[in-house]
Amino acid sequence: MTDNNNPSNTNVQVFNAEWDDEGVYFYQAFCPAIADFAVEHQTLGGPAFKPVRMTWIKPSFAWMLYRSHYGHKKNQERILKIKIGHESLASILSSGCCKCGHGHGGALGRVQWDPERDIMAPSADGKEPRRMLRQRAIQIGLSNQLSEIYVKSILEIQDVTDLAHRVGQAHAILLLAKTKKNKNNNDENPMEVLKPDLPVERPYIPHVSHEILADLAMAPGPAADETARLGLGKAGGVVERKTLRCSMHDHATLLSSPRFGTNRSSTG
Repeated sequence: MTDNNNPSNTNVQVFNAEWDDEGVYFYQAFCPAIADFAVEHQTLGGPAFKPVRMTWIKPSFAWMLYRSHYGHKKNQERILKIKIGHESLASILSSGCCKCGHGHGGALGRVQWDPERDIMAPSADGKEPRRMLRQRAIQIGLSNQLSEIYVKSILEIQDVTDLAHRVGQAHAILLLAKTKKNKNNNDENPMEVLKPDLPVERPYIPHVSHEILADLAMAPGPAADETARLGLGKAGGVVERKTLRCSMHDHATLLSSPRFGTNRSSTG
């Protein structure tokens, strides 16, 4: 029976993403040199890609549009949609080597919850998708060995820059329509026209233990309660971070683990 008086039951964070039987889609923004290599070779690499630096993967397309200014921010001009397998994501989040904690630390990996963005509506100034104060989006930061695991786990890469630009244009049209004095404007909502091309993001549960889910605020527990308390009711949207703390020895174990090895061979 559910205890409705337990705040953890309502404070659980939801990992929304586009996913299917094969894997989960994430978004990243890169400069043209990295994006060209990625699309051509269907993996991340080349002289411009620096795996030792923290790279953030985001399952929310709207949040990626916010971060990259619809694909117009310098060195983030290209938006890539990258698919990785369920087991690879589970290995990154757990595999017995990653322990989550509070704070900014974690030179190798982080899980972070930020205010979600609304793909269907622009902000008041029209410069970004509208902030959703009561809903959060997950981001996963990876570097060094965790980044290596991620790159080796890539199943598919698509360039969705054009869609990012079209959403930005639609948001600009919506903002202009709001400022018009003529309230009888019957023009079709441009975002409704784009709907068939937009990703369908729905709740996703990583294939990890209940303990890991609770540590990441995706199951009832102290982490969910604390994450839910931060930033509520504040326009600034205070961010809560959960940190993946892993030793180099742990990562060596992960890279050679049967779980990850199986996924590596399946992706060539």
